[in-house]
Amino acid sequence: MATVAVSAATVRGWQLDQLRKNLAILPNHLRGVSAHDATAYRDGGTGWTALQVLCHLRDYEAIFLERATLTVEQESPPLPNPDPDALAAERRYNEQDFAATVQEWLNRREAFLAYLTGLDEAAWARTAQHPRRGTISLQDQLALVAFHDVNHLEQIVRVLGEQRVGG
Repeated sequence: MATVAVSAATVRGWQLDQLRKNLAILPNHLRGVSAHDATAYRDGGTGWTALQVLCHLRDYEAIFLERATLTVEQESPPLPNPDPDALAAERRYNEQDFAATVQEWLNRREAFLAYLTGLDEAAWARTAQHPRRGTISLQDQLALVAFHDVNHLEQIVRVLGEQRVGG
């Protein structure tokens, strides 16, 4: 069987498509979830609630846009990497409005996608300094955002699924 090389632009297109699909996946999954269920059940019994995970996604969407902008506009800048648990406590995630948080995430994702889709090919090769991952390109950052989405969408599904089976 012949091996076919896939271009970085093709992979990037797949990743951007997944970020767009998540605009439908997340709200569809959360449809019908009550504010009580979003705040009462915790990951593994002691971890984050679905609302806390959603607030994390919302806040990190802004951080991802900031990172991308810094990467494109500056020469190898250090990237912000706030502590997620500190943000959750400081911003009182579990007390926020569930429906408003979903809408804020949707708005931030749309803004992030609008920014990314306007970039030229050279921008995707630009690099920045991630505090844990070292030198990272904008293309690499996109891959991490796609992973971040899947990781936390799974977490939300699991937390809400646990409560349905009495967990």
